[in-house]
Amino acid sequence: MKTVMRFTFVALAAIALIATSAAQGKGRKKDDEASRARGMFVHKTADAMSILVLKNVNNTLVPVDPSNEFKAGDQIKIQFESNFDGFIYVVNIAPNGKRCILFPYPEAADNAVHPEQRYDIPPGGDAIEFDQEKGTEVLQVVMSRDRIPYLDAALKEPDRCLSESATTAAAELQAGIVKHVKPVIPQDQDSKIRSRDIILASGKDRDSKGGSVVAVPDNGGGGKLKSGEIAPFEIRLKHN
Repeated sequence: MKTVMRFTFVALAAIALIATSAAQGKGRKKDDEASRARGMFVHKTADAMSILVLKNVNNTLVPVDPSNEFKAGDQIKIQFESNFDGFIYVVNIAPNGKRCILFPYPEAADNAVHPEQRYDIPPGGDAIEFDQEKGTEVLQVVMSRDRIPYLDAALKEPDRCLSESATTAAAELQAGIVKHVKPVIPQDQDSKIRSRDIILASGKDRDSKGGSVVAVPDNGGGGKLKSGEIAPFEIRLKHN
């Protein structure tokens, strides 16, 4: 029997690019960017990761369109795969600003990731189940070549939470993968960590091979993360 991990999320929803009513020209640009991101992931020309949302349908995990909305009782899993050797952190930002680390899980040895290996959130037979409460919550994902001491220190805390509250986009109603986010890592003028931009490709229903893809573009500096660089983005979670 499947064990269900019941998170007290104010909202749980799919990964999705923000839906727009852009003009046809902007639509083509978005398609070009998505194709570019997928190519970077497959050919490993840039550091990238794929993200797949799976919904439990009659005891079978089925890939779903990231823009789908969910109802109480629905169960999902998030799977991701990296095309580079590095580290991934996933921080759950609650609507009240509290920030706790969701990945690596307490049982995991560490959060090192390697190409062509699948990682599940939550692990094993667990699933995330939607509760009755509605709203928006945020998962901030941080891609890095190095360990991040600020986040590693939080892993040693009993509740695995960061010591300071933060401004969050959780109050926004629109779900999706969001770039140009403020990282959970302090970025004052003395910080040696630099954030990189990302490009996105959205997954579709029953898209078991593609899913959503996040890639680091070249932009004159190469598509590979260097020591001291991170690529943060947010997965906004929505439940109606």
